[in-house]
Amino acid sequence: MSAPLIDKYRKMATFDWRKLKAAVEGEEHVRLKAEVVAKMKSEPVFQRDYRVLSREEHREVVHQRWKKIVEWGLFKDPYSDLENFHALTETLEAYDQGTSARLFLHGNVFGAAVKSMGTERHNELVQQIENNEIVGAFCLTEIGHGSNTAEIQTTATFDNGQLVFNTPDVGAIKCWAGNVSHSATHVVVYAQLHVGGKNEGFHGFVIQVRCPKTFQTLPGITIGDMGSKPGCWQGVENGWIEFKNHRAPLSALLNKGCDITPDGKYVTSFKSASEKQSVSLGTLSVGRLGIIAKGMMACTFASTIAIRYSVARRQFGPEKGAENEIPVLEYPLQQYRLFPYLSAAICIRIFQKTFVEKFTEYMMRVMMGEKSEELSEFSKEVHALSSGAKPVATWLGVESLGEARKACGGHGFLHMSRLNTLRDDNDPSQTFEGENFMILQQTSNILLGKVSSIGSINTPMSTMSFLNSNPSKFSTWSSNPVDDVLSAYRYLTYHLLQTTSSEAKQLKGAGKNSFEVRNEIQVHRAVNLSVAYTEHTMIDWVQKFVEEVEDITVKRVLQKVLNLFSLFLVERHLATLYISGYASGGKFGEELREKLRQAVAELKPESMALVDSIAPDDFILHSALGASDGRAYDHIMEEFRKYTNEQPKWVCDLAQFLQKRSQTSKL
Repeated sequence: MSAPLIDKYRKMATFDWRKLKAAVEGEEHVRLKAEVVAKMKSEPVFQRDYRVLSREEHREVVHQRWKKIVEWGLFKDPYSDLENFHALTETLEAYDQGTSARLFLHGNVFGAAVKSMGTERHNELVQQIENNEIVGAFCLTEIGHGSNTAEIQTTATFDNGQLVFNTPDVGAIKCWAGNVSHSATHVVVYAQLHVGGKNEGFHGFVIQVRCPKTFQTLPGITIGDMGSKPGCWQGVENGWIEFKNHRAPLSALLNKGCDITPDGKYVTSFKSASEKQSVSLGTLSVGRLGIIAKGMMACTFASTIAIRYSVARRQFGPEKGAENEIPVLEYPLQQYRLFPYLSAAICIRIFQKTFVEKFTEYMMRVMMGEKSEELSEFSKEVHALSSGAKPVATWLGVESLGEARKACGGHGFLHMSRLNTLRDDNDPSQTFEGENFMILQQTSNILLGKVSSIGSINTPMSTMSFLNSNPSKFSTWSSNPVDDVLSAYRYLTYHLLQTTSSEAKQLKGAGKNSFEVRNEIQVHRAVNLSVAYTEHTMIDWVQKFVEEVEDITVKRVLQKVLNLFSLFLVERHLATLYISGYASGGKFGEELREKLRQAVAELKPESMALVDSIAPDDFILHSALGASDGRAYDHIMEEFRKYTNEQPKWVCDLAQFLQKRSQTSKL
């Protein structure tokens, strides 16, 4: 049991895992991540054990770690030094999402909002953000409004050359704002702008909320914490803010495209309210792109820990005797439970990396002040895809951790496995930056808006162009299962778009209003449409990436990975494909599942090297079950022995109680 078999499985691979890692992540990214890990290993503040910290302890540790990262001075502007920023945030995400959130919320959410929606009058503030002279937070959600951002109730009223902020009722109190509870000196806050008695709608503002010397809140502002939360989120200062006649300068308005003149007139260069909203929506997408990566990291942790432990754990065998027991990874059912999430970890990474590159182009154009119909369309497409990819990725991530924990048996439940904690850590990814089912409606709304343009749909990222033609039904499988899966998705998405649109028209014709129609087309229609469109784009982008890989051995194994990922996803739509008439009889479904089982089996000899290609350093992974040396039981016992012959204080009370019971029974 103590002799690890992990190296035996590594030798089965047909490729060099280092080459695959470099191909998928980029050599520079791999190098920069290694540098970050080396820095962390050298600093005492990043050392940790399996002890569960209190809320106060966790936040102090996060603060000290954040301070150390700032002192490193790796970058100032995330968008001007993307490689360093991505290397740091990915490493921190894997290490502790609480520490990562502290950094990301300030630079990539708060900072990005100020830069993209502000103008030259905010340049001094931008410098303070980049120099970490202030701490920023992003305040959008309210107690009573999360997904329905357009109806937030906080108000900002123009009055004698200033803006007066108010919280009209309990439901309008800002909440879930990271960094707010103790640290934030400034916030980007969204409110309804009132000028001259007229509500000009949803706008972004940047205001100071605390004195940076005393950390006392400014007049008219009350701030508090939201209490305890599971997992790493104990370390995140999710707070609430209430405004009562707080006065801020007019410069608080993030005025790209709109402003208030000194004499109190609202002016805007936006051609329509939808154009202004689309720019705001594109800005909000930055958070969702980061959350897609959380889904990738969840799949990475789940597959790394569970697959490595599945080699260490031996159960049963063809003959009796402990010496004949085989690793549980040899069982096809164990492979079927875990390998799809291994493929998801790699494919979501490739997709997210591609998306970030396209989104960065979009953000640069926004920051340069461009206003065009093409950029407005770019914004809508970014919003549609991010609103679909965030649910798809995070559902897969949380699902993978749950499956991995069960696949590791009883030891998977231990805190030192990290699987339960990681599931808690990733659980909120399904609801923050938009609850998954709610934001999927934003994807379908944009897609349904394209129905009248079928035949001439042309979007900047070309994710919807396949909808221009009516795809054909299934005829036969080709030599490339990914091409077949993409064909099925094109049919599925087109069919769902048509049936959802048709049902909407029928409901409208029956006298339903637009609100009722939108709600009644979700189940089996609009939600499935959003998911199908997103998954088609993910598979399509990964396929294009694989086609460009030069190393033939890496290309072959990535094709195996994509084969499994695509078949795993499309199999979930089997019922709808049959209902829609894509295929008839059982042959298509049976062959699809046979190909899925075959794809799982083909990945077995590659699985351990694939794990090595995605696994974080053991220092970051921090799992007794998933360590790279394969000695899971040694690591488990090392932790067990820390609690040898424990004598808690209450044992004395137990001894007295038992003695008392013994004396009573004798009487």
